[in-house]
Amino acid sequence: MASVVLLRAANVGGTNVFRPADLAKALKRLDVVNIGAAGTFVVRASASAAAIRQQFLAEMPFDPIMAVQPGRDVIALVRSRPFKDVTFSRDLRAWVAVMTGRPEHKPVWPLSTPPGAGWYVRFDEIRGPVALGLVRRHPDRPINVGKSLETALGVPVTLRWWETIEKIVRILES
Repeated sequence: MASVVLLRAANVGGTNVFRPADLAKALKRLDVVNIGAAGTFVVRASASAAAIRQQFLAEMPFDPIMAVQPGRDVIALVRSRPFKDVTFSRDLRAWVAVMTGRPEHKPVWPLSTPPGAGWYVRFDEIRGPVALGLVRRHPDRPINVGKSLETALGVPVTLRWWETIEKIVRILES
């Protein structure tokens, strides 16, 4: 069974810097596919989450926070079409955040920041270890969706844009 590995806060702002393509090469025994520079990988070899985590950690130059998800769960999420009624644009994007533990807080969904119709980040739902929502472009500053979500849930998350999740599924299904 294939798996998806998502690293939290890798190659961001000069911290936890590494070369994902080099890591994928070093883990060729797991048939790893690197997706971009943020620490997103598809592991096509059949291995347990614990074994994948151990082998990634052995090759990493730092100790990352890591989420390992079964590929079938990521495929099921995309097939469920959670954003089917949303028209994406440059100013409106969807995100998926994998929680790295059990949430300490249970907010009422949907939750918006700031509250009301003028929101920039909206948290729509939790499905198992995954939180889903939308973000609107702020006219003056970037929005840190992950930080907002971590505050709301009380647990570290690793966040990816919906289009990255769709790309992961294309690789899993190829």
